[in-house]
Amino acid sequence: MAIEFHCNHCNHQIRAPNDVGGQQGKCPHCGGTNYIPHAPEEIEELSLAPLDDDEEQRRRQAVLEDAAYQQRLLREQAAPGEGGRGKPLPPTTRQITSMIVHFVEAMSASKLEEADKLARQLERNSQTTRRILDELAGEDLSAYGLPSLPRPILLGFLKELRSKL
Repeated sequence: MAIEFHCNHCNHQIRAPNDVGGQQGKCPHCGGTNYIPHAPEEIEELSLAPLDDDEEQRRRQAVLEDAAYQQRLLREQAAPGEGGRGKPLPPTTRQITSMIVHFVEAMSASKLEEADKLARQLERNSQTTRRILDELAGEDLSAYGLPSLPRPILLGFLKELRSKL
């Protein structure tokens, strides 16, 4: 019995002999390279261990505690030995980059009020924000966790933000 699968490039159905399962092959329709899966009868079914509800609850609690700790760190107004009490430190490059990513996410989700709020926050550090925007414009934007939108749209959002600074 042949292995049947769909081409990842043109979506045509392909049939391959059983002995080529687990290898790469070219689609006869478009020439695209595809991974040929193993025949269903060759796949060994593994039994899963039962889920430990107590361990899962401990894991969730640890994640919540970690998030709360990170939030407390972000809210700190001054690092020990730096700045006076009550004087907030300027945001780091990482924090500004994160705010830019959130701005793009808000714009792509049509949350314009949220995007405007972020733009006002970024305006306080406009010089650093402009520098980061210039760096982002020349880089692979997917590395920053930006939404998977076409590059011209992402650059348009960044240009919009720059115009608000």
